[in-house]
Amino acid sequence: MKNKKNIAAIIPAAGLSSRMKDFKPLLPMGGQCILETTIDLFKQNGVGDVFVVTGHRAEALEGVITKKKATPVYNPDFHQGMFSTILTGVKCLKNDYDAFFLLPADIPAIRPHTIKEILKAWYNSGAGIIYPVFKGGRGHPPLISTQFLPAVINFNQDGGLRACLAGFEKESMDLEVCDRGIHMDADTPEDYHAVLEKYKTLEIPEFEECLSLMDKSPMADEKIKTHCMKVAETAVKIATALDKKEPLLDIALIKAGALVHDIARKSPNHAVKGGEILKNMGFKEIADIVSVHMDLKTSLNTPLNEEEIVYFADKLVRGDQLVMDFETRFKEKLSTFKENPDAVENIRARLETACIIKEKISRSLKGDLSFKAW
Repeated sequence: MKNKKNIAAIIPAAGLSSRMKDFKPLLPMGGQCILETTIDLFKQNGVGDVFVVTGHRAEALEGVITKKKATPVYNPDFHQGMFSTILTGVKCLKNDYDAFFLLPADIPAIRPHTIKEILKAWYNSGAGIIYPVFKGGRGHPPLISTQFLPAVINFNQDGGLRACLAGFEKESMDLEVCDRGIHMDADTPEDYHAVLEKYKTLEIPEFEECLSLMDKSPMADEKIKTHCMKVAETAVKIATALDKKEPLLDIALIKAGALVHDIARKSPNHAVKGGEILKNMGFKEIADIVSVHMDLKTSLNTPLNEEEIVYFADKLVRGDQLVMDFETRFKEKLSTFKENPDAVENIRARLETACIIKEKISRSLKGDLSFKAW
């Protein structure tokens, strides 16, 4: 029986940071330092035993490591490179663990849900190594069975850990995750800036991550994905036009919400179901948009918000076509469902909401709702 308590994490943090020109583990990130952020990633997911392998400036890291209730392990041979540091870490594991994560300290912009997905795959599969994959490329952190420790410890060829584990492809599993952070390290100042920006927006998936979310969903086919793309294009155009008048909307949030708004389209009550899926993945703000894109309460007296922009854009798109006359669409639905009182009530409520949002947008744009204005 696989048990989370028997899973550890090894964080190599022994390098010289030569390309950064600063000491990477202690660089600021999210109100703490990079190393603390990396340790937290595992602690948040119930991986209690985290071993941080130090080398260069080890004394500067020990206080940070112990504060986070992790274990510092010193590699006196850190000048020999990464594989030497990994070996120092794995030799601490002995027979106490079933598997271990391996994540260099300078790859901190990974979503907690990604670790949760890797753990789930570990429990549910017979794989000995789980590799997270984004857009076809493997990234960090792999979860590696301790059954391979003798092979790792005794490996004496070129290529380090990657070359060693290449001999166990039959025992390995690639796990597609919606997280570009698995490929992002802070090797240079430019990389560090990109990682910082990524970390600030972990709760908002990027364009490629949204596409990955839709690809993974069994409740969204190609037509649904194409529809979502058109809704996103329309929503962003509306938000951009409004931004020139009232720069209060988060356009990145709107775009992401629109791209995945039908992630559960083939499910009953798909808006609420989609919201639940996204909330469980850590995308709360996106979930809030998706969960109300079918039924939304609003008023002429409240400011426009991201939920309303996505709601309205969705009503303007039929399939993958922009249809400005959404009122006619609703009238057609009313005619189709005229014998169903509950359906008629819902359709009328949705039409009323769409008309209110249209009026709010019209007021902001001085009445110009033409496509060219967007």
